[in-house]
Amino acid sequence: MVKLIELTSGEFKKLAKLIYEKTGIHLPDSKATLLGNRLRRRLRALNLDSFDAYHKLLRVKASYEEELPHFLSAVTTNETYFFRNTNLWTFIQKKWIPEIVESRRKKPKPTVRIWSAASSSGEEAYSAGICLREALPNFAMWNVSIVGSDISDRVLERARAGVYGEYAVARMPKPLLSKWFTKKDEEYALKKDVQKLVTFKFHNLRDAMTPGNFDLVFLRNVLMYFDTEMKRKVLKNVAEAVAPGGYLVIGDVDPVRNDKELSAIVAMDYQGPNLYRKPQRVAVGAGESK
Repeated sequence: MVKLIELTSGEFKKLAKLIYEKTGIHLPDSKATLLGNRLRRRLRALNLDSFDAYHKLLRVKASYEEELPHFLSAVTTNETYFFRNTNLWTFIQKKWIPEIVESRRKKPKPTVRIWSAASSSGEEAYSAGICLREALPNFAMWNVSIVGSDISDRVLERARAGVYGEYAVARMPKPLLSKWFTKKDEEYALKKDVQKLVTFKFHNLRDAMTPGNFDLVFLRNVLMYFDTEMKRKVLKNVAEAVAPGGYLVIGDVDPVRNDKELSAIVAMDYQGPNLYRKPQRVAVGAGESK
């Protein structure tokens, strides 16, 4: 019988500290069993006999860079699916897109920019792309830019491939599924007309993005992983990336509305559950306005 390698309290603290340094994700002691279970298969794959040996491997630059995709995949949760939260996508199709169309109707080559932060395997970013393909009039005249970002190269590779299983597409309206996907065996491949709208890139939410650049930013189901200090930093970076008049979408576990400090950092008007809008004119330093 193979002996189960146990994760000791000391090993957990060292790995949790490393995770925080690299990702900003805070793992409380209650997650020790979960972390041990997820990393144990990496120990077997690398023929290591302890979590301490795994920690030492991650401290060596060359081996860390090679192991990083596996490490991040083990400590982050990537479950998602197309058109998650029906009310949100109804808002985007029925209100946000018509607002964008009206505000840019006089421009010869109007632009719309979206950022899906912590985009995982791309379902959210591609859902936005499908919405724009469906609802933007004279689509060919628009300059559409959607960025999906994540800290895991492994999920970014999956996102770029644009191939999904039954679970990811099960909640999609059937007409949209047949229109924008090609089914082969048990998988669904997204058509190039949507795929080409999205660029996926590595980005750590601790780092800034281009200020005032995005008309719509998704930051869903990620803040729950951060402690208070990291929430402040992430929200500051993300809020600064929203263009004046643009929207920020927070996840269902919304820490902003009832927290005065976080609300001040976001500095946006509450529009409804999980939805905030940056004022058209904002103070210097909070985003560019002219």
